Amino acid sequence: MSRCNLSIDSSCYACVKIHILLPNQILWFVHIEMADMADSVVSFLLENLSRLLNDEIKLLSGVEEKVNSLSNELKFIDIFLKSSEGKRSDEIVKEVVSQIREVAYKAEDVVDTYVTNTAKHKRRNMLSKLFHFKERVMVLHEVDAEINEIKRRIVDIYANRERYGIRQGKFQSQEVDAAKSLREKRRRDEEEQDIVGLVDHSNEIIQQLKESDLRLKVVSIIGMGGLGKTTLARKIYNNNEVKKLFSCCAWGYVSNDYRPRELFLSLLKCLGSSTSDCKKLSKVELRKKVAEELTEKKYLIVLDDMWKTEVWDDVKGAFPDNKTGSRILITSRELEVARYTTTTFPYELPALSEDESWELFCKKVFRGEQCPFDLEPLGRPIVEKCNGLPLSIVVLAGLVNKKEKTQREWKRIKEVHLPEVKDILRLSYDNLPPKLKPCFLYFGIYPEDYEISVKEVIQLWIAEGFIKREDQKTTEELEDVGDRYMDDMVDRNLVQVAKRRRSDGGVKTCRIHDLLRDICVSECISDKFLDVCTESNIDSICSINSRRLSFHNQLPHDMKYVKPCTRSLFFFLELSVELLELDYDLKSSELVRVLLHSEIINFSIQPNNLKRMIHLRYLNIVECAHLPASISCLWNLQTLCVWCTGKISSEIWKLKWLRHLHLIVSTELPKATGERVMENLQTFKLHHEEERVILKLQNVMFPRLRKLTLYGEKYSDKVCYPLEELSSLPSLTNLQGLNITSVHAQLTNPNVFPSNLTKIELIIQSPLEGFMNTLGALPNLQTLKLSGRGWGRCEIYIDTGKFLQLQVFLVRNLTIDWGELGEDAMPKLRHLIIGGPWATEFPEQLLSLTTLRVVHLYNCENSFVSKVEQSALNKDCKLIITDRRE
Repeated sequence: MSRCNLSIDSSCYACVKIHILLPNQILWFVHIEMADMADSVVSFLLENLSRLLNDEIKLLSGVEEKVNSLSNELKFIDIFLKSSEGKRSDEIVKEVVSQIREVAYKAEDVVDTYVTNTAKHKRRNMLSKLFHFKERVMVLHEVDAEINEIKRRIVDIYANRERYGIRQGKFQSQEVDAAKSLREKRRRDEEEQDIVGLVDHSNEIIQQLKESDLRLKVVSIIGMGGLGKTTLARKIYNNNEVKKLFSCCAWGYVSNDYRPRELFLSLLKCLGSSTSDCKKLSKVELRKKVAEELTEKKYLIVLDDMWKTEVWDDVKGAFPDNKTGSRILITSRELEVARYTTTTFPYELPALSEDESWELFCKKVFRGEQCPFDLEPLGRPIVEKCNGLPLSIVVLAGLVNKKEKTQREWKRIKEVHLPEVKDILRLSYDNLPPKLKPCFLYFGIYPEDYEISVKEVIQLWIAEGFIKREDQKTTEELEDVGDRYMDDMVDRNLVQVAKRRRSDGGVKTCRIHDLLRDICVSECISDKFLDVCTESNIDSICSINSRRLSFHNQLPHDMKYVKPCTRSLFFFLELSVELLELDYDLKSSELVRVLLHSEIINFSIQPNNLKRMIHLRYLNIVECAHLPASISCLWNLQTLCVWCTGKISSEIWKLKWLRHLHLIVSTELPKATGERVMENLQTFKLHHEEERVILKLQNVMFPRLRKLTLYGEKYSDKVCYPLEELSSLPSLTNLQGLNITSVHAQLTNPNVFPSNLTKIELIIQSPLEGFMNTLGALPNLQTLKLSGRGWGRCEIYIDTGKFLQLQVFLVRNLTIDWGELGEDAMPKLRHLIIGGPWATEFPEQLLSLTTLRVVHLYNCENSFVSKVEQSALNKDCKLIITDRRE
């Protein structure tokens, strides 16, 4: 029998010491040594209670001894959940797992509510504690009753498990194979360029784009989902021959969830137009701005995944007919859309033949090697079930690639009944390791065809407790584990790469195919993991107790949709300027862990509400009036991203668990009082107009900081950061990335840059003489990006033995006379990017480097481009030209 013990400390009349003795069974949900959990709900609760016991013991006064003494009783539920994975199709097992999840949710709510009330009680003064004594006792009795109810439900689950003969199976942990991971990373760095079955199709469509008719023409590609329409369009869009035909090119995703402002902003970004001042423009104003950018130009626009004819009516005003031979390429599943928009006959993309299907499958599974003779008779029937659909083939290949390449394993796959395309896709989800399933489901928060920031989603995974270190003794950061998770899903073809980092080939942004997203959303609803709120279902959402709630293009006018049990809130909205004023009463959101706002201006949280939201781990709001002193109450906060138009309290430097801090500040940055150590901070982005802002950070220690970004106003003399002041920042020994706008390139101290730097991005305001060799001496530098604003000419000499690790070199808007390249300088350079109309001379010695693989010229004058085209590039080097200036 659980009991509630009350004792009053005689030394302080108002200090009430309360002990809650939890029942044994509550420890099903507590496990001090964290292992990979099959159910993320239980996993997060275990970690949360473990951290409370270790770091915030006062908030669980009296509970810790009972939790530790009964921890062994948790092992059964842990093993049961693990052994039930992959057997969830059994309805009885499914129901038991569902009941466990519901009990875990309830236990989580009880514990977190108690912690919230305890934190609130501790903030009271002595007199207030005495005044609220009776209320405090009532809270304890309520918690006691709720714990007894949880205990009863757990006993029932035990009984049902025995009654229906559910037995635990064997669970085999999945060890990390470091050598295999390394091989897979190398393979990703050399992705195959040829797409099976698409060469002839791309040639035919390119011929349509090259027709001599000067009128604006629309070309369309149609076919069912998963046929490869986007892949084909992307192949055409990136074709060098196509790039030479048009003075500018732009790509826009339309999708079934049409968001006009986002579409126009993405087109403007592709066209090289600054979008920072456009985010408050209306749809009509953005459409007009796109039209202005395209006026008198010969352009190619790709509109991917258009579903409705009304969308074409809405966007076509952005594309003027300049009588220059401009073209628009549309992909769609709907023949009606193609006929409505196209001035030529729609190009219908067929399914792959049996031989093409087998070729694609083998390319993905064997990576250029031959399929073993004994496996082909088993493999071909498996591939035939995909009915020539490339998406199904590559997803199936991703599944098979993770299995042993043996007859026994392939026979097991062959015996699976897969009559529908979605069954093949669902099989790949079912075969995900338990740790990846909640990460995959999390993609359901994003709208269809949304370009997802990998850094953002990994930070969200960490905030939700999905990512764990596989070896608790390692110093590996959680963000690196998240990168591996993402790479694994890319390898399984469940996630599509949108952009890669040039420096290391890692995924920068990604998308999820809408067929896979359908499965994702379906599983989210089935597992009560997430609810998506749209215009069509907003009223029904009101009656659902959602743990996670994502609003798409629908702004709630109050918080009635947010229940006390809601833990994560996401807003992805297409709004007019008039609707961008929000002031929510978040009294019902005290247990929220994640709050993400996209495209919302002026979101305000009242200080009294803010200090109650102590469970927040991720807070990303586009704009707020000020950050009060109560920000220090958010002791769980890991990521804070905010544009603050008012005062920021110096209490922000007390957030000890903060991992990522992104501040856009309109007023002065607060100076830390006394010495502060932000021991967990990984990235710090500061957009500020205070010239000597670095000195404000002198009292703050960043021992684990990996990336520092300081944004001033680009190309402005108003704010120019003195690089010398970097040496005043303590503990930057782990700094790997440095990004600073508006800096002076003159240096008197050559040791200003930490030696661990691997990536530097600078917008400089002065000539480069002597500066390059200082950078070239950095032993680990792999990526260097230098931008200017076209001021007078300067000479660059690179001495012998400099830039020994450099792989990516970008020069933008700088007029440079390239001097001698010293012997053995830049011996590993692979990517050279030159941008802007000020480029007049090209670096002949750099272009002749045998390691060079890509030379990318963008927005350069035609005369400069012609010189490079006539130069002698090595045979393995690819020349990419975009937005050639006539």
